[in-house]
Order: sequence, then C-alpha cells, then structure tokens
Amino acid sequence: MSTAKRHIASLRDEYAEMTRQRIVAAFVETLEDEAADDISMAAVAKRAKVAERTIYRHFKTRAELFAAAGEWIEDNVFSYIPFTSPDELPDIFRKLCKRFDRHPHLARAIAMTRAGRRVRAGFRRHVIDQHHKAMAPLVRHLPAKEVRQAEAVASYLNNVLAWNAMREDFGMSSAEIADAIEWALTTLLKDVRQRDAAAARSGKTGKSPRKRSTAAKEQA
Repeated sequence: MSTAKRHIASLRDEYAEMTRQRIVAAFVETLEDEAADDISMAAVAKRAKVAERTIYRHFKTRAELFAAAGEWIEDNVFSYIPFTSPDELPDIFRKLCKRFDRHPHLARAIAMTRAGRRVRAGFRRHVIDQHHKAMAPLVRHLPAKEVRQAEAVASYLNNVLAWNAMREDFGMSSAEIADAIEWALTTLLKDVRQRDAAAARSGKTGKSPRKRSTAAKEQA
C-alpha cells in the first residue's frame, strides 16, 4: 500500500472512531436527559447528528451499544477506582458520591431504569469480581454461604443503588450517605474478620469435607 493510501485509510479509521464515540456520547446524554426504560435509536441518531443506519454500522446490536456506553461512562464520568483491600471501600465510595453529585440524573438513570441497568451490567461485573478478590484474604475460613453474603453486602454498599436509595428515600446528602456507608462497611468488615478468626480457631473452615480430609492426610 502506498503512503498516500495508508494516510487515507488512517484518516478513514480516525473518522470512524470519532463517529463511534459521538454515537456513544449521544446515547449517554439521551439516557441522562430522558431517564427512560428504553432508549430510542432515532433520538440517539438525532443527537449524534448521524443517520440511524449509521449507528448500526458501528454497533451491530443494541447490546454492543449498551456495553460501549457502560465503558464510556466508566472511563469518562464515574471513573472506576481500583482497590486491593475492602478497607479502601469507604474512601472510594466517598469519592464516587461526589461524582454522582456532578451527574445526578445519569446516576439515577443507571440505578433505576431498565436501559441504565443494562448499561452498568458490564462494569458492575468488573467491580463485583474486584470485591471477590479483595475480600478473599478476610474470608479464608468461612463457609461459602457466609463468604457470598459478605461479598454481596459489600458490593451493594459500594453501589450507585445505595446512593440513590438513601438520597431519594431519606433525603440524605452525599456526605451523609458516605458517612452511613463507611459505618456500614466498617461494621461489616469487623464482623467478617471476627467470624473468620473464630472459624480458624475452631478448625471449621469453608473447605469441603473432601478437601479437609485431603489436608488432614497431608499433615499426617
């Protein structure tokens, strides 16, 4: 391929990516403004200033567009904050509350609408996986049921759903919500550590009978 053709191809790719990003941004803006359970592709196309068929050239299915919108929101609006310990969660949630405050309509749409839940499904799975890894050192001796309960509660507390419920149902400010979540998470983690320590002392771990039997034979 000649230099001129490569340059043209590069420009074409850049334009396609710009169009793609414009469509995603228009989708997010529509979700934020309308807070509807379903988002009209015609409305997105109008806002992005493209033909509706152009959307489907860049996104073969609505699911692809929803996933791209979730990634865009995570990268450009609420920004995922990585963590390695659950003790970091109260501070992380406090930062997220400030970001939710800057985009309250979008935060509510993600929490409450069917379209919003589909958008956040991808990055919520990522956050849940991160919770699982971070909680692992704290729950080594707990039975699987209690591990799942602890992870579920921690994940729910570190969530736009908690922010939205406390804001709408109790009229709490983000600072008050962050304080409440910090108290709840601190209480949860203290209890989890105590339960895990008690299970370790008693020798009743979360391992299956087969694994415990194998471990006992190896020690013998």
